[in-house]
Amino acid sequence: MKFAAIAAATALTLAACAGTEAEAVELGGGLSVGAELDNKYNVDDEKFTMTLSPEVGYSAWGADFTASTDLNLYNGDEFGLNEDKAPTVDFDVEYGIGLWGLTSTAYAGTGWNFETEKQSAVELGLKFKF
Repeated sequence: MKFAAIAAATALTLAACAGTEAEAVELGGGLSVGAELDNKYNVDDEKFTMTLSPEVGYSAWGADFTASTDLNLYNGDEFGLNEDKAPTVDFDVEYGIGLWGLTSTAYAGTGWNFETEKQSAVELGLKFKF
């Protein structure tokens, strides 16, 4: 049964993504919405999981602001949002800058856990692409 679920999820994912690159839908005014579906099979644990990560974004002043969360659709035993806890919503902002002739991005991020009502650590960083 697990093999059939893995095969079906993989086939659906490949069919949906065949020959195209997924992008968020632009709603206008800098707003966008999108999602990522992550299908994983852990060979050591022999467990298949599916996670959906919806995201809403806003672009303004050269910066990208996003809010996203992870929703477990399949935990290896059953389908559905079977979480006993509330999800954490992550908030991020990125700003592309030219530095030393490299493509670089300054970023900041944090999260909010609705179950514990606590903020996660604030992270600041600088990414370089070369």
